[in-house]
Formats: sequence, C-alpha cells, structure tokens
Amino acid sequence: MQKPLIVCSLQNRNPKGALQSLDCELLRLPAAEQILTTEFPRPPRLFVIHTLPPDHDATRAVILSLRSQWPLTDVLVWAPQAEGNTVRAYFQAGAHDVVLHRQESKLAEAVSATLENQKFLPRMHEQSRQRSKGSRFESMLSRSTEMWGLFELCTRVAPTDATVLIVGETGTGKELLARAVHRRSGREGRFVAANCASIPPDLINSELFGYEKGAFTGADRAKKGLVMHANKGTLFLDEIGDMPPEAQQCLLRMLQEKRIRPVGSQVESEIDVRIVAATNVQLDQAVRDGNFREDLFYRLDVIRVNVPPLRQRPEDVYLLFGHFTTRLAKHYGLEPPIFTDSFLDALLEYEWPGNVRQLENLSERLVLERSQSALTARDFDKLRNTNLVETPQTREHKNQAAWRNSVDPGRSLQENLDPVIEELEREYLQAKLKQHAGRVAETAAEAGISRRTLLRKMKQYGIDKQKFKL
Repeated sequence: MQKPLIVCSLQNRNPKGALQSLDCELLRLPAAEQILTTEFPRPPRLFVIHTLPPDHDATRAVILSLRSQWPLTDVLVWAPQAEGNTVRAYFQAGAHDVVLHRQESKLAEAVSATLENQKFLPRMHEQSRQRSKGSRFESMLSRSTEMWGLFELCTRVAPTDATVLIVGETGTGKELLARAVHRRSGREGRFVAANCASIPPDLINSELFGYEKGAFTGADRAKKGLVMHANKGTLFLDEIGDMPPEAQQCLLRMLQEKRIRPVGSQVESEIDVRIVAATNVQLDQAVRDGNFREDLFYRLDVIRVNVPPLRQRPEDVYLLFGHFTTRLAKHYGLEPPIFTDSFLDALLEYEWPGNVRQLENLSERLVLERSQSALTARDFDKLRNTNLVETPQTREHKNQAAWRNSVDPGRSLQENLDPVIEELEREYLQAKLKQHAGRVAETAAEAGISRRTLLRKMKQYGIDKQKFKL
C-alpha cells in the first residue's frame, strides 16, 4: 500500500524532526503558490501550508484555490503568529485546521490526526458525483453540492431580516442551520430556541410572549417570554407545524406589527426579533388540511431552505461516520473501532431514516462497545436492529466523559452549560420519582416545582413514571 502523499510549504523550515517521522511521503515546495501549479504523482492526502503575518492574504487565496481544485483533500495551515480574525478567515476559506503552536511536534500531531480522520477518503472520492467546495460550514460537515448550495443561501440571507423556513426530516440538522444563520447575521441579541411540539398547548402563549403577575393560577410573578429573551436576536421555532391555532394567531400578529403583549397585560412592547422556523412536515399540505393558518404560512415562507435527507447524499455518509467515530473515540478516551469493507458497504446501502442524528448515535455505540474484532455487515445489521438502546455501560462512559470534556471554547457559555444542566435535571427528576415510587404530586412538591412543570419535563426527557411504581 502506498504511503499517503503530503504536499507541504514550510517557509524554509526543516521538517525532518517532525513530519518526516510520520509514515507518509513528503513533497516539499518552497512557496505555497507553487502548490497550485505542480503536477503530483497521485492525489495528495493533505496540503500543509506554513504562513507568516505578511503572507496571510496570499495564504487565504491559496486555500480558496486548493478547495476548488482539490475539494476532497484537506488543507492544514501552520500559522503560529496568526490572530483571531486571520484564523477565522482561514476556516471560512476552507481550511480543515489551523495550528497555532510554534513547536513542529504540534504540527506533526495535527497532521497525524488529520490523516487518521481520512480512513474513508478513497471511498469518498468514489461517491462524490461532482466537485464540492469544501467539507465544513460552521459546525456542519458535508461534501454534497446540494448542501453547499444551502450553506451559500444561508450566508446570503443571514445579514437580512428575512424570515427563514427550514424544511427537513428529523435529524438532518435544521437547528444547526438556524444557528449558522444567526451567527452570520450580525444581530447583537441572543439565539433562543423553542420547540413548539414540546410546549403544552395551554402554555405556549405564556412561554413565547410572557405573562404578568396574577395572569393565571400559579403566576405569582411576572415572567419574560422567549420572544423578549430573543429581542435584537433570533428566535428559532422548531416543529412550527405543531403550534396550536391560538398561538399561530399571536405569532402572525407579532410578525405583522413587530409588537407583543404578555398574557394578562394591557401594555404592548415593541420587539426586533428575526424568526427562523423549522418543520419536518409540509406546511402547505397542513394549510390545505386546515391545520395551519395560510396567512402565517406565507409570512414564514419567505426564504425556504429544503434540507435533503442523508440517504440522498451518500458522499456525506463516510465523511460524517469517519468524523463521528474519530471525535467520539477521542472524547471517551477509547480506541476507534475497526471496519471491514462489508461494514462500510452496509453503511452506504442503509436508508438512514433518522438521518445524521441516527448516524451519530450509531457511531457512539460502536465506540463505546469497543469490539475487539473488525466489524462486518452482519454486525451492522445487529446494531441497527437493536434501535441503539443505551446500556448502563454506555451511560456510565457518557456521564464520565461529559464532565471531562464538556467545555468547547468555540461555543457560547450557555451552549456549553445547556447539555450538562439538562443531564443533571434528567437524573435528578428520575432519582426523585424513584424515591417517591412514581408519585408525581409528591415528587413535584419536594423538587420545588409545580405538577404541570414536572409533567412537561417528564415528557421532554422521555421519563415514564410507570417505571418507578412499586
């Protein structure tokens, strides 16, 4: 088997002590621009560019050209003196990674990690029907030209105030796209998400628009709604097709007048909120069935983003699977699994009804179960037929790793806190329900929350009180 070819431009550095220690073939060029005009003996596995401050603009131009000429070959930039804006520019141009350490040993580690993540590159070459522009957009990975068309659409509309409707099956990454639109919008407010399917119909107005003290039984204080929390920012309404009719009317009024009135209040407040909605159902059909307001549908359907399911973009299956298994193995401190060709063929033949989320769940289970032998197509069939039920062993691994590796500097503080808080809340409520043999009223009283709130959280976390009955 041939060693992977790495094409590098290292600004007169001697890579002998670093890159040449790797099991790869190095082709060294004196300048990054020469990479664009050199003929290679075979497709490179990786481009490595060393850049210094005066060359940042030229380096960005080289990255853009390489991503166009070699869309399936990663570009790694070694930029020890780069500032934050420059690093972001490199990633936006299509760089796979940017190494900021001065030591060449850190560069070698990054190269090794990148090569390890390319186990599926030959198969990705086979599956790519056309050249794509890159692999990463914000936190999303894709080699699909259709997906990159969506990414470009989101980039164009992000700075505007236009309402965006994201349509796609469950697990395709609709919220990730919504967050990308917000991050690129330049809006100074927060991104606030509301799942219309998980909020009880009788509470959705108060959750969205807030309420005044005494507006209803239990309203012992005034509360700001999610819309006001998202003021100057973006409100993401997930599963908008499940919004009850009364809330649809209030949302339509808000979109028309840019004003809201909390439940129980006579005072209206002006708001500046960008709405991004998502649904896994066809809203136009819901309109015809009388389940969704036609006037609200047209207000929401200004910019439509149709996310294709994973089964329609096979070039992404290997890319995402390789990414998930490598990242999760590192996350849990375990060795990544080994696969046979029959296993990889089965990955591609499967329909993936749960889309990217299902693929990530399967990858996590593979890593945590740590098979000692190479996995085959038969192993894949067993895995997908068990519905990926979580075992006590995998839950223990996940709990330990959540505390060890939960911090992601690339996300906001709230985005880092949310999954940890949710896990604590889920475990706490389950422990309390077990303590009280599944009795909801007693559990809610001791937890210091209302019975209605407990029932809503049990629904949100999929907790069945019958499991705790004696």
